[in-house]
This record gives sequence, C-alpha cells and structure tokens, in this order.
Amino acid sequence: MDPAGGTPQGTGTSALARGLCAVGNAARGLGRYLEGVLGADKYRVYLEHQARTHPGVEPMGEREFWRDYTDWQEKNPQGRCC
Repeated sequence: MDPAGGTPQGTGTSALARGLCAVGNAARGLGRYLEGVLGADKYRVYLEHQARTHPGVEPMGEREFWRDYTDWQEKNPQGRCC
C-alpha cells in the first residue's frame, strides 16, 4: 500500500477506475443492444454491407437510405407494432 492508504503501489489502475470502465463498457453494450432492437443501427449495417460486397460503389446518404427503407416497408408490410 502507498503511505496515503490508497491502492497498493505498482498495481496500475485503481478499483474505482476499473469499476467506471466496466460501467462504461456495460453502458456502450446496452446502447448497441437497444440500437439493434429499435433498428437504429440499420444504416450502419447497410454501410458495412455496401463496403464489403460493393466496393467502389458510393452508398446512399443516410437521409436517402431511410426514405428508401420506409418506402420499402410501406410496399412490403410485415408484422410490426406501428
């Protein structure tokens, strides 16, 4: 232990810092989960797909993507809450 009574010397980060890091990681994970459930990650997934399968082709902008996606949903209704 250090003379001030804190964490042992040479152990790196404190327990508080490790705890805050764990909380931050959990919050980011929860955010990604909720984005997936709510569909907010669809544009990011679209961009990843475009880059992987159609390199060199410019993807739609975000506004154009969402307009196209909602038009597609209207033409192809599926089980959804709204």
